[in-house]
Amino acid sequence: MSRIEQTKDYTGKDLESIFFRPMLCGPDASELGIKIMYNTPTPTTLHFWKRAGDILQKYTKSGWLGGTAAAKFQKTIEMARVKAEVGYSADDYFNMVYELISARADVNMNDLSGSELETAETALFKEAIAESIRATMWLGDTTRVGATAKFNTFDGFIKKIKTDAAIDKSEITSVVITPTNTGEQILKNMWNAASPILKEFKTQNNLVFLVTSDVFASYEEGLDNVLLESAYMAKQNGRTALSYKGIPVIDIQISSYLAEFSDLPKSLAILTDKRNLALAVNTNDFPGTEVKMWYNPDLMENRQRAIFMAGCDYLLPELVVYAAKA
Repeated sequence: MSRIEQTKDYTGKDLESIFFRPMLCGPDASELGIKIMYNTPTPTTLHFWKRAGDILQKYTKSGWLGGTAAAKFQKTIEMARVKAEVGYSADDYFNMVYELISARADVNMNDLSGSELETAETALFKEAIAESIRATMWLGDTTRVGATAKFNTFDGFIKKIKTDAAIDKSEITSVVITPTNTGEQILKNMWNAASPILKEFKTQNNLVFLVTSDVFASYEEGLDNVLLESAYMAKQNGRTALSYKGIPVIDIQISSYLAEFSDLPKSLAILTDKRNLALAVNTNDFPGTEVKMWYNPDLMENRQRAIFMAGCDYLLPELVVYAAKA
């Protein structure tokens, strides 16, 4: 056996439960440091409720005195219909799927059922889709055109922040830092530049630093130089997570992509509330959404296709952004 010929077609509930919900709502998704909205009612709206101020009133024996309505911010996320397609030669595809199966200890390699193959195929395609969505979420720009254009299905966070900052520079706090600044100095300067409103979110454990790999590595290297036994052990064993002033520092892992685009910063750091930046994916409210995997006998090629809706945006201007020039 050197090819996989059975067609797999996911729509409706199967599309949600087998493909997208495990990918967008699992522990890996929660580590991205942003809000993920999957199959929320359309139009997909990002909400942020402002914490109420003084709601206490003098007591009266009866009646409803009421008060001002709770303040909230809203923005509708613009969704784009996107398509993911991948094709593999039959031999390459079988070898890739077979490798995923052979790595599992609970599989009888002498009796591979259709469900084992289907699980491996699904895992292979889900990984590719998740990475493409994640990269576009940061790097997306719909103005890129041409057969070789990348990440142009919907506008990402960087494009939206740059556009808004150009329109009104007072809306977003930008931090200018020299190239010699260390990762710790970058994080410190960003924290010092944050507005009192943004700093208040720290007590709610919702602040996050979203940084490129160079900033993350520089900050980690600075921690390695601390003369403590714990730092010495962490230097040897590595660190599963970093934080600054109790705020998580998350590597957004786009540095390898940034090198391909002359219009994007080569180094980036954002301090914000992790509920502020949102990715929205919908496979429920639009016709034609599906995931399909099939074998093309004429070209001896295995193909995978997914059709769904995706988009991203941020709501509050409470951002502190450091971006090195392209």
